[in-house]
Amino acid sequence: MRRYTVGRALVAATETSLFTVPNGMDINVTFIHMSNNGTVNAEGSVYYVDSSASSTVHFFNGAIFPKGETKSFNEIALVLKEGDTLKALGGSANMSIIVTFEMYPKIGTLSNGFGT
Repeated sequence: MRRYTVGRALVAATETSLFTVPNGMDINVTFIHMSNNGTVNAEGSVYYVDSSASSTVHFFNGAIFPKGETKSFNEIALVLKEGDTLKALGGSANMSIIVTFEMYPKIGTLSNGFGT
């Protein structure tokens, strides 16, 4: 297992891909920090695209960030599978995001219908 951190400045009202899980790997997201560095209130969203189900799953959607506010989630375990993509959307040109995750080789699937 190896730990990584990705940081991005978000472009206003533009979907930003933070990373796509490589083939043969799984990722455990352990920390998300989003901030509004601007002088006006803004909305922020973080979500992932589940490639196995062709669906979008929101971690938080349209959360309000008053000017200068940050939101951190440091006790999470969001597991993404190969091909899944983590994305963010900021409502202001002065928003940023930092994500820390652990990447490890795909182990397999569960036979009871959970996981892929």
